[in-house]
Amino acid sequence: IDDIKPIIIKEFSQLIIKPLLQIFNLSFTQGSVLCAMKKAIVTPIFKGGDSTSLGNYRPISVLPVFAKILEKLMYNRVYNYLTE
Repeated sequence: IDDIKPIIIKEFSQLIIKPLLQIFNLSFTQGSVLCAMKKAIVTPIFKGGDSTSLGNYRPISVLPVFAKILEKLMYNRVYNYLTE
């Protein structure tokens, strides 16, 4: 699921919108997320100093694109609920 690039999703959005909405709505109603959307790729980023010291790196995690879309949808729902 992480190999799908945002440009591909954008290009084929009309074909995948209904299945995606079903998955996202299930996440909202069941209060759970697919395991594939929880898996992040963690990359150590060098902060500076001694490159052999693990303390000089910080982890950056990158979630799949679909997880980011779900996160944005959830944010919008919560924001709209709280501001009404």
